[in-house]
Amino acid sequence: MKLIAKVRFMPTKLKYKMLVSFCVMSLLPILSGVYITSLFIKFPFEINENNLLQVTLVAIFSLVLSLLGYLLAKEVTGPIVDMNAAVKNMADWQLDQKINFKGSDELEELTESLKKISNNAKELLEKVDKLTTRDKLTGLYNANYIRERLGEEIERAIHYQRPCSFVYFVVDNFQVYEAKYGKEGYDEAMQFIAKILTQHSLEFARAARLTREEFAIILPDKSKKKAIEIAGHICEEVSMFLVKKSEKIGVPLAIYTGVSEDPIDGVRAEDLMNKAKDRVKSARLNGKSLEAFA
Repeated sequence: MKLIAKVRFMPTKLKYKMLVSFCVMSLLPILSGVYITSLFIKFPFEINENNLLQVTLVAIFSLVLSLLGYLLAKEVTGPIVDMNAAVKNMADWQLDQKINFKGSDELEELTESLKKISNNAKELLEKVDKLTTRDKLTGLYNANYIRERLGEEIERAIHYQRPCSFVYFVVDNFQVYEAKYGKEGYDEAMQFIAKILTQHSLEFARAARLTREEFAIILPDKSKKKAIEIAGHICEEVSMFLVKKSEKIGVPLAIYTGVSEDPIDGVRAEDLMNKAKDRVKSARLNGKSLEAFA
């Protein structure tokens, strides 16, 4: 059944050629047996031990040949069908499949070539992901970019003796919302939250989506007091949205925020990010949406 399912996605001409060869190799022995059997039958047909034995032997022999033809056709066509499916998946950038075709030496060589192409494509995608600065879903900056940018802003802040704040957001229980409304509903909600973050990102600020439900904003030249004010407005708007969604799914959705500032909370990007995350944990424990001091 798996073989038949894969044949459906093959090019039309190749599909028909494979099916015809498959049928010929499996049905031809039966047709030959029927023809040979007809040679032993004379009309009017009389059943006796001799012709019955002959017909039985020819029928068994034909069925055995048909089975062998079927297995041979499957052995020959199977790797080709699998290879066609693998190439199609590679064309669609589905590179996590296992490529292992058993067959002739030529097929095994082609298998190795496809493995190399797949591995090279994976490496290329990984390099592209590292170079990409934007989150595909929300359009916000991604975690790699925001980490590097935060380090640069901290260095600049120290040099000019200016503050630099980092705000970290986490949305809780949103996997329940996704389970109810599906991927499309989840994506729309994430885009709405990202829109709120973008609206409150002042000049030179950088908003990012770090993971599925984790967001952050870098606020250059903003003290912790100003960052708390901005984070409060964001939490208020996002909370209004989450409360409405909570009523529909029966599970409380909430946003928690932690704020950190250099050099009070550290002089490295990692220091500010870890401090903000620790304050989110504290906010959860204290039942508050925002934590700036812990």
